[in-house]
Amino acid sequence: MKKLFNILLLLLMIALGVGGFMLMKQTRAPLEHTPTAMPARPVEVEVVSLKAFSPQVMAYGNVEPAEVLQLRAQVSGKITSVHPELKKGGSIPAGAVVVVIDPEDYKTSLAQSQADLAASQSQLAQIEQEERNLQKSLDLARATLSNVQSQSTPVQRNTSHIQQNLNLAQQNLKLTQQNLTIAKREQARLQKLGQQRLIAQSQVDAQQQQVLQLEQQQVQQQQAIVQMQQQLTQQDQSLSRQDQSILQQQQQVTELEGQLRNFANRKANAEAQVSRVEQQVKNQKNTLGRTEIKMPFDARISSVEAKQGGFVSLGGLLFEADNTAGVEVRAEIPVNHMRGLFSSVAAESMDLTAANAANVLETLNLTATVQLVGGGDTQPWPARVVRLSEAVDPVKRTLGVVVAVDNPYQEVNLKTRPPLLKGMYVQVELAAPEQQALVIPRHAVHEGRVYLMNANDQLEIRPIQIAYEEGEAVVVASGLQVGERVVVNDLIPVIAGMPLKAIAPEDKAQP
Repeated sequence: MKKLFNILLLLLMIALGVGGFMLMKQTRAPLEHTPTAMPARPVEVEVVSLKAFSPQVMAYGNVEPAEVLQLRAQVSGKITSVHPELKKGGSIPAGAVVVVIDPEDYKTSLAQSQADLAASQSQLAQIEQEERNLQKSLDLARATLSNVQSQSTPVQRNTSHIQQNLNLAQQNLKLTQQNLTIAKREQARLQKLGQQRLIAQSQVDAQQQQVLQLEQQQVQQQQAIVQMQQQLTQQDQSLSRQDQSILQQQQQVTELEGQLRNFANRKANAEAQVSRVEQQVKNQKNTLGRTEIKMPFDARISSVEAKQGGFVSLGGLLFEADNTAGVEVRAEIPVNHMRGLFSSVAAESMDLTAANAANVLETLNLTATVQLVGGGDTQPWPARVVRLSEAVDPVKRTLGVVVAVDNPYQEVNLKTRPPLLKGMYVQVELAAPEQQALVIPRHAVHEGRVYLMNANDQLEIRPIQIAYEEGEAVVVASGLQVGERVVVNDLIPVIAGMPLKAIAPEDKAQP
């Protein structure tokens, strides 16, 4: 019973407590809450703008001569003279006689060949003179033949005329003989009639007179025929003599023409002989000239094999010389650093064939300088890019760029600008043409993103695309606009949208 009372008493007390709490809650004035805000973080910012920027790349390499001459003997013989500066490190000007090989044997051979040439030329001249004389004889023989042939024509015409007259005279004689026969028969008939006194004697006498006339005419015609036959015989003899003369002249012309044709072969052989000997003389002059070796350019001697009094064989090395007109440096540049140098070239296809290589270098318009490494405060040498290597080094991932320095031995100062000697270790600086670009500090980029202070002075995290990096600078290809503010100091923690406050660099140290 007592236990039950205690339980009821406990319940009553709990009920009174809850009721009192509810009463207090309903009668108590409400609490006022004070709003809180995140404080603005002070940051250093840099306003994005277009800046004049010249991409540059540093590389290193060793100085090498632009042209190395390995001079070998083109004739064999004893070395009779050497230049006093023909020693390692010596300097010899262009055109100086460096080595002389004994020329006497070559002079003797040249003199013999020149004598052979003179004899061959004399023989050719003699053949040419004989040919001219023979041509004159042939021309004269042809003229004589033409003259004889022209004289033969009138004789032939006269002979033909005499023959015609002879034929006519023979025909007339035949008629006369026929008339004489008839007249004699008539005379005999009349004589019989006269004897019979049937006709007058005068008729007989007239007929007899006619017979006498015909006989006399016959004799005259026969004499004329004989004369014409004699003339015809004379004409035939003259024509025969002319024919014989023509034949002789034709034979002479034919013989001279044959001799002239033979002269053509003789002359061709003589001319070929002269040409062979002339070439031989030319070759021996060249060979003689090779006994005296001259320096083709201003040079420094790098090695010497020739010794005065020694013997050198054909093709033997005499010396090596470096052209002092220029040197080259092959610098190895990482491939990823080349992007900046190529940034000035329009984004279009390029012709990189050998024929267009010079145009590509001209398009890049790179400038270069060369400076001695470890030489203290020395002045750089102006250089020019002359070529790119044929391939990328697969291990180092570098591309060889060859730059040339002209006249490295001129305007030299041993303290501030020493000459560029072979083997010197130098620094090569390549620079592309200046261009306008969005450039921000490298430390403002965080894994491909930048922190921006937007128009509401809040933090904005934005990814960007980097064109290339150079030293402590980054050239932005996209992702930023001119006028935007980039946070350039460290920011921890990084919360998008957090308030920011721009401060000057000198304010950062103030409490």
